[in-house]
Amino acid sequence: MLLETDSLVVKGSKILERQLGVITKRKFKKGSLLFSVKGPVLSQPTKYSFSVDLNKHIDPLQKDENFDFGHYLNHSCEPNTIIRVIDKAGSIPFIEILARRDIKSGEELTSDYASLEYETVAHVDCRCRTDSCRGKIHGFKDLPGHIAKKYKKEGMIPAHLLSTKAR
Repeated sequence: MLLETDSLVVKGSKILERQLGVITKRKFKKGSLLFSVKGPVLSQPTKYSFSVDLNKHIDPLQKDENFDFGHYLNHSCEPNTIIRVIDKAGSIPFIEILARRDIKSGEELTSDYASLEYETVAHVDCRCRTDSCRGKIHGFKDLPGHIAKKYKKEGMIPAHLLSTKAR
């Protein structure tokens, strides 16, 4: 079963052939909360996980075991979302997906996987076709320094990733 709300729908990706993506059904202003990612916390990353600490990764599953929007968030080297880790003492961590810039209705939501995990599980060619495409999808450990600095300035890199090396 695919997901749909008043604001978002999972349907054919606009950037990846024969794949699904999260498509907006309305405009969003920069900084808007787009959706949250909750699910089981795993000690190892998966292809679809979001890192909340170096050894804590949220698998984007709903309580009914169906995927949530986070599962369908595709990679771009010029992402239009920011990932924010919410990890308060005594509660289960989760992720908030925010608009990095104003987003138009009908746009596909994307994130840079290098801002999600220290190292990605799948090292594959990038197919985002943006002007700044890096050619391969890598984790934070392989993110070029100038991009890491830009992302850090925008608040796109979680503290646990920033602590892995001086940037």
